[in-house]
Amino acid sequence: MDKTLIVLGVLVLAGIGLTAAMVVTSPAQGSPNAVPPAPGNPVHPNDPTVMQNDKLTMAKQFVMDDATFQFDGMADTVIAALDEGTGIATIEFTSRTAGYGNRSGMIVAEVLTAHKAAIKISGNQVVSAVMDEKWDMLTQKEIA
Repeated sequence: MDKTLIVLGVLVLAGIGLTAAMVVTSPAQGSPNAVPPAPGNPVHPNDPTVMQNDKLTMAKQFVMDDATFQFDGMADTVIAALDEGTGIATIEFTSRTAGYGNRSGMIVAEVLTAHKAAIKISGNQVVSAVMDEKWDMLTQKEIA
């Protein structure tokens, strides 16, 4: 029990630190490309900051809607970042048990498990989604 609390405490502190770092280095703050929306036009289609934020939001929602996260993902552990060069969003979170997908009715190890998903979005569609380099989130199957 004490080890579980220590691990959880470390994960929470790491999440807080990474979240704070992301807020400080967010491209939308102080970015020369960040244009405030005009009244009646909330999205500027040529603003790369808006497009990047939309992709990051879409990737985060995709992960949070996925069966692995839905089964036992911990919402307060979600950390999201977008690599502007590759366009790949990295979404990290912790779940309460080991494994992937919907594990209802299965025997699962009750251990906090860190997950890292790489989400590639093209246009408005997720074209690739891989968790921990071993689980295809689009097909809900282990990668061979």
